[in-house]
Amino acid sequence: MAEEETETKLAVAAMTSQELAKLALEDAMLADHSSGDDSSGDDDGDIRPSIADQQKVGFFSQDRATQTERSDIINLKEMTKDIQGLLKESQRLKRELAVTKQVMQADYENRLQEKTLDMYVRINERVEELQKMHSERVEIVRRSFRQQLADAIVKLNNDWKKHAGLKMQAEQRRLASKNDQMGEDYEKLVQQVAQQEGIIDMLRMQIAQIAQEPRSEASTPSAVYEVEHLRDEMGNLQQRIDSMEEAMDAKDEQIDELNKDVERLTKDLEKERVQVKQLLHELEESKATAQQELASLRRNADKQRLQMEREMQDKMSKARDEMIEAKEEERKKMVTLARKHAKEAQQQEEERQRILEEQRKAALALEKKERENALQASKSDTDINRLRKMETFLKLEVARLKKELARTTRMWEKKFAILQKSLYALKDESFVRQTLQKQAATLHHASVSYAADTPLGILPSSQPTNTPRRQNPPLPGIGQMSKVRDPRLDLISPYTVSPPSGRGVELFSAAASQIVDNDEADEDSDVEGVIPLPSPPPKWKQDSRPSTSGQVIVLPTA
Repeated sequence: MAEEETETKLAVAAMTSQELAKLALEDAMLADHSSGDDSSGDDDGDIRPSIADQQKVGFFSQDRATQTERSDIINLKEMTKDIQGLLKESQRLKRELAVTKQVMQADYENRLQEKTLDMYVRINERVEELQKMHSERVEIVRRSFRQQLADAIVKLNNDWKKHAGLKMQAEQRRLASKNDQMGEDYEKLVQQVAQQEGIIDMLRMQIAQIAQEPRSEASTPSAVYEVEHLRDEMGNLQQRIDSMEEAMDAKDEQIDELNKDVERLTKDLEKERVQVKQLLHELEESKATAQQELASLRRNADKQRLQMEREMQDKMSKARDEMIEAKEEERKKMVTLARKHAKEAQQQEEERQRILEEQRKAALALEKKERENALQASKSDTDINRLRKMETFLKLEVARLKKELARTTRMWEKKFAILQKSLYALKDESFVRQTLQKQAATLHHASVSYAADTPLGILPSSQPTNTPRRQNPPLPGIGQMSKVRDPRLDLISPYTVSPPSGRGVELFSAAASQIVDNDEADEDSDVEGVIPLPSPPPKWKQDSRPSTSGQVIVLPTA
């Protein structure tokens, strides 16, 4: 309890005067309420009926009041005291809870104020940092734009000095000389006006003096004459003054007109400068478009060249595959392949003509485009030389492409001519293979016979000759064609693929003569990457063939 009281005192000391007054008012109200409860309890005890009247018994019988025992009264009094003590304790607890609530609320408000103040300070610091950062960035942007503005002003100044500076200086010199002349005239007029004003003042003084003289003197005829004469002079002087003022007004108007002319000339020069800039910009755009068109033409030419090379490579690979397959086919398929190659050669010739026509059209379109570009750029003298150089460069490029196309065409024509010439060699190779197979099939079987006792050996069926036989290689030598035809070859001629002496051979020779010229034969060394095929193999001589005569093995008798 002591600790609670000390805590309560500390909390009360921490509270403000208003909170203390509020707590005192609440304590007074609670005390009044508790005293009222006690007095009401006493009054209720006097008025309230006894416990016996409140107790009732009713269970299958009539309800009726019962009398309280004497022993119950003491317990009731003790219970009443305990209840009253509990009520006081509960009221005290209520007061303590109210005080604690007020203390906690005050503590919460204090903490909330501290947190709010801390948050307010941090938010202000963050806002200041953001403002500082924003101001720094704005300053950076301002410096950047100021630098850009300074650069633009310097550029405009340089352009102005280059294009309109001289013209403006001449105009300014002319206007300055005119202004000087007008200034001199104005000074002269001012001097004249001052002189006339002096004369007017003098005349006014004379008039005043004359007016101050006696009337008798003024009445004389000479005085009247002088007065009239002076009046006439004053009128003349006034007219001269008016004319001079009008002249000065005219000069002022002329000066204003000259200033307006200067402003108009300045505006005209500014417009001319803007037009010059626009023309320069258009010229740069035309140059850029011309370069883009030239680049696109080059790309198209490269694409066409690559496409042609790709098509040639594809066709060559197809022809190579067909030739490899043709080696393994029979005579009819070989003839069909030869006709097909002739047709492909014709198609290749047509394709070459079509490609040349396309190249010619592309060159004409390019020349037409160059002429249009030259007409468009003829306004500028500086672009004429560039376009001429471009035209020369494009002509050289077209000539180079034409030479490259002609060289490629000759190379492919030579390749096809070599392929057509090599068909005969392939046929002879097939013939040689089939001939060797037939020779192996037509060998005689060995026979066994019995004879007298002689040394074991192999006796030939024919008498050997003393002349030594030349050993020939099993395969024919290239370039050694035999003019003498073996009569035994006629027996197997239906099974060979040698070309007959009719139109089949003339087809290849004619096609080769159409494609390959004598001039192109000298350019074989210029064709790179082409390996020439061997010449047709020679036919077998009779002596070079293996003997097909029978051999007899003689065995000794037992």
